[in-house]
Amino acid sequence: MSAPTPKRDRLDGFNPKLIAPLVSGAILNPINSTIVSVALVPIGVAFGAPPSQTAWLISALYLATAVGQPVVGRLIDVYGPRRLFLPAAALVGVAGVVGALAPNLAVLIVARVILGFGTCAGYPAAMRLIRDESGRTGKDSPAVVLTILAVATQTIAVIGPPLGGLLIGLGGWQATLAINIPVALVAFVLGWRRFPRDDRKPGKLNLDFPGMALFAATLVTLLLFLMNPHLGSWYLLLLTVLAAAGFAVRELRHPTPFIDLRVLGGNVALLVTFGRALLAYVVSYSFIYGFTQWLEDGRGLSASTTGLVTLPMFATGIVVSAITGRRQALRGKLIVAAVAQLVACVLLLALLPTSPVWMIVGIVLIFGIPQGLNSLALQNAVYRQANPENVGASAGLLRTFGYLGAIVSSAAQGGFFGQRADTAGLHHLAWFLVIVSAGFLLVNVLDRTLTRSATLTRSATQERHPDMTDHLDPAHTALLVMDYQTGIVGRIADDQALLDRVGSAITDVRARGGHVGWVRVGFDDAEFDAIPATSVFARMLAPETRAVMHADAPATQIDERLKPQPQDISVRKTRVGAFTTTDLDAQLRGRDVDTLVLAGISTSGVVLSTVREAMDRDYRILVLDDASADPEPGTHEFLTGTIFPKFATVLDVDALAKLFAGQAN
Repeated sequence: MSAPTPKRDRLDGFNPKLIAPLVSGAILNPINSTIVSVALVPIGVAFGAPPSQTAWLISALYLATAVGQPVVGRLIDVYGPRRLFLPAAALVGVAGVVGALAPNLAVLIVARVILGFGTCAGYPAAMRLIRDESGRTGKDSPAVVLTILAVATQTIAVIGPPLGGLLIGLGGWQATLAINIPVALVAFVLGWRRFPRDDRKPGKLNLDFPGMALFAATLVTLLLFLMNPHLGSWYLLLLTVLAAAGFAVRELRHPTPFIDLRVLGGNVALLVTFGRALLAYVVSYSFIYGFTQWLEDGRGLSASTTGLVTLPMFATGIVVSAITGRRQALRGKLIVAAVAQLVACVLLLALLPTSPVWMIVGIVLIFGIPQGLNSLALQNAVYRQANPENVGASAGLLRTFGYLGAIVSSAAQGGFFGQRADTAGLHHLAWFLVIVSAGFLLVNVLDRTLTRSATLTRSATQERHPDMTDHLDPAHTALLVMDYQTGIVGRIADDQALLDRVGSAITDVRARGGHVGWVRVGFDDAEFDAIPATSVFARMLAPETRAVMHADAPATQIDERLKPQPQDISVRKTRVGAFTTTDLDAQLRGRDVDTLVLAGISTSGVVLSTVREAMDRDYRILVLDDASADPEPGTHEFLTGTIFPKFATVLDVDALAKLFAGQAN
C-alpha cells in the first residue's frame, strides 16, 4: 500500500496557481446577473426610462449568453481555454467602460450584450482546465477544486445585490458597470500568467452558424412581442414561428447542430423537466428583478437598503441547499419548493407602500426555500433522466431553458410595471407569478416519474432479464476486468475494497472453469501521433501526459495486487471501449464465449462503452456493480440502476457466485 497522502496535498497534484484565475472567470456571469437588480431603478431615473425599457438590460445579457455560451464552450474544447478566456475577459472590461460612459439606454443595452458574450467563457474555461489537469496528473479532479468553484459562484450571487447597493451609494449606477473593469483586469492578468499555453492542433471547425442565427432570431422576435403584446405585433409572432420551424428543421438535419434537438427525442420525462425549469426560473428571476425594483420604486427604499433586504433570500438558499443536497427525493424537494414559491407569490399581493420591513424580510426568507431547492433538484432530475451519452448536452439545454425563463420574466416586468414599478404593477406581476407557480406545483405533483429511485432494486433488474437469473455456463462465460491499471485504480477512494471484490470474482470464475480477460488502455509513440484533435484522448498529446499513458509506463500496467495468468485473455486498447481497437471479439469467439461479465473503472467510461459494444455483438451481458466504480458515485448509481438494466443484468459479486452454482432465485 502507498503511504498516506499528506494533509496539505488535498489538491492531489492539481496546480494550485490555477484556482485564482478559475474563480475570477467563473464569477463574471453571476456578479453581473445579480448586481443589476438594484441598479434598474436608478438607471431608469437617470435616462427617464420606464421598467418596460430597462427590462432590456436583463434580456440583453441573457439573450447574448443563451446564444454565446454553447458556441464559446465548443470553441474552448477545440482551441483551448486560454485562447478564449483572455479575449473574453478583455471583452468584459470593454463592456465595463462602454457601460459606465453610456450616454443613453441604447448604448447601455449594447454594453450588456457585450458583457453577455464576454462572460460566456469563464465557466466553460474553468471546467475545461479542470479536466485538462486531470489528464495531466492522471488523477481525478480533486473535490476541493469543484467545491471552491461552486462556493465562489454562490457567494457572488449572495453579495451581488448588497454590493450593487454599496456601489450605487458610492458612485451611482455607473459604478455597477465600472466594477467590471478591475474585475476583468484581474481575470485577464491571472489568466495570462497562470493558464497553460494551449498546444491543441484543431482540425476543421464545423460550427452551425445558420442554426445559431435562427435560434437568436426566434428569441429576439418572441421577446419583442412579449415586451409589447398587441394585435398590431402579430407579425412578430409569425416571424417567431417561422424562425423556430426553420431552426428545428436545420438542427435535425445538421450533423453537428448548435442545439441537438435529437437529445429530446422520445424522452418525455426530460422534456417535462425542461418545462418545469422554465416555469421555475420565470418566477425566480421575476422575484429577483421585479420585486427588487418595487422595493426601490414602490416602497421607497434606497439601493443599498434594498440590497441588504434581499440578502436573506440568497443566504437561505445556500443553507437549504447544504441541508438537502445529499437527499435523493427529487419530487419531494420540488413540491416543497413549489408550495413555498406559491406562498411567497400570494404574499406579494398583500404588500403596500407602507408595509413594514419585517413583513418584506419574511417574504424574502420564504422565497429563499425554492431558491435553494429548485436548482439542485432540476440538475439532479436531468442527470437521472438524460441519456448518459448526452448528459452534457442535456445539462446545457437546462441552462438554456433557465435563460428563456429570465427572458420571459423580463418581458413580464416590462408589461406589468409600465412607467414605474409601483404597487399596482407589483400586484399584477404577482397574479401572473401565482398562475405560473400553480402550474409549477401541478407539474410536480402529477409527475410520478420523479419518485423512482436512481438505483433499481435487484428484483426489478432480474424481472427484466429472466434468462440471466437461472445459471451460467462457465465454459461460455468470460469475466472482463477492464482498466484495473495502476494509474486508474489509484483514483478510487477505497481501492483496496474494490480490488478485494473483483479479486473474489476472478477467483470464483477461475474455480468454475470460466475465462478471465484483462483490458487496459495505453499508447505507443505512433498511436499518440495518430490521435485526432477531436478525440477525447487529445489532451494526452502533452509530453507529460504521454509519459504517464505510454503503453510501457507503470501507470498503464495491471495493478500488481491482481494476478493475471498466462492462459487469460489480454488486450490493450486505444479507445474507451474494450472492442474498438482490439481483437477481443476474435479471442472471445475463439473460446466459444457468448456471455460477458463486466467489471471496470470507470462505470461511465469503459463499462458504459463496452456494454454498448457487446450488445451490438449479441453477447449476453452481466455487470458487476460492486466490482465497478466511478469517480462520481451518483453517475455509477444512475448507470447501474437505470441505464444498464435495459441491456444487461446488474448484480453483485455474491449473486454471480450463486448464478454459477445455479442457486439464483
